[in-house]
Amino acid sequence: MKAPELVVSATPHIHSGNSVQKMMLNIIIALLPAVAIGIYFYGMGALVVAAVSVVSAAAWQAILQKMMGRKVTINDLTAVVSGLLFAAILPPTLPWWMIVIATLIMILLGKEIYGGLGCNPFNGVLVAYVALKISYPEAMITWTPPAGDIMTELPPLQVLRDEGVGVIWEYFTVKDLVIGKVAGTIGEGSKMLLLIGGLFLLLRRNFSWHIPAGFLAGIVILSGILWMANAEKYASPLFHLLTGGSLLAAFFLATDSTTSPVTPMGMVLSGLLGGMLAVVIRAWSQWEDGAYFAVFMASTLTPLLDYIKPRVYGRVKASASS
Repeated sequence: MKAPELVVSATPHIHSGNSVQKMMLNIIIALLPAVAIGIYFYGMGALVVAAVSVVSAAAWQAILQKMMGRKVTINDLTAVVSGLLFAAILPPTLPWWMIVIATLIMILLGKEIYGGLGCNPFNGVLVAYVALKISYPEAMITWTPPAGDIMTELPPLQVLRDEGVGVIWEYFTVKDLVIGKVAGTIGEGSKMLLLIGGLFLLLRRNFSWHIPAGFLAGIVILSGILWMANAEKYASPLFHLLTGGSLLAAFFLATDSTTSPVTPMGMVLSGLLGGMLAVVIRAWSQWEDGAYFAVFMASTLTPLLDYIKPRVYGRVKASASS
């Protein structure tokens, strides 16, 4: 008869009281103000995009789970959060049918095909974003200017690409960048509300500080080096932090627990890599904003970064077999 084995799992052994539903609700609370101000600035088109994204994501999850013989789990709010995050990184003019196709890709290829929540190797929101960006590039850069007096109807990073560093501070003020009164995707505009939302999630322990700090540090380090080397060609770190998807990516996408490293050092390195890749893409690729692509590419290295493990103190003493 085989002797029973004693298996001791890693600490902690006390349940934190947290749950998937609570974590998802925290994300909704943190992200909703930034999406709401985007709807305020961009109008009904943004509201339609957000509604279609959330509803279709939840519907696709229920349909696919039924088809695959799994328990329908839309009550855990993961599909709602995915739909809201996806809406936040979309332009307010995107046709509804593109959103419905993209949310199918997001739920099917981003989660359910791998076995459901926690089994997906890639962030489904970013899988759908990349699919749309490659398939319908023109639709993904068709913008609605915000309400009120503005100097340009283009997003700051597109102005930087098209007209150069010399004019960006003529078109945009720090105040407008902070509150989000610029063209862009629905949820990435208000850096103030995104920062508040990110700090809320940090205090609620949805994630640790390592990834967002690493991501923002990566942006500052590489953009700072380029700026100091040639300020007439490259924008300052402040401009990079206050434009595009920098804060949305740092706090809401790069911190996805399923597709990010589990060790502190791995998290920091993943964040640094993502932030630097964002600057590389902005500076030298065909895309005006590289934040979301950068998070997607950095997440592919998560299995390698998880090999970076903390030192285990003590040693296992071999026992003589009977």
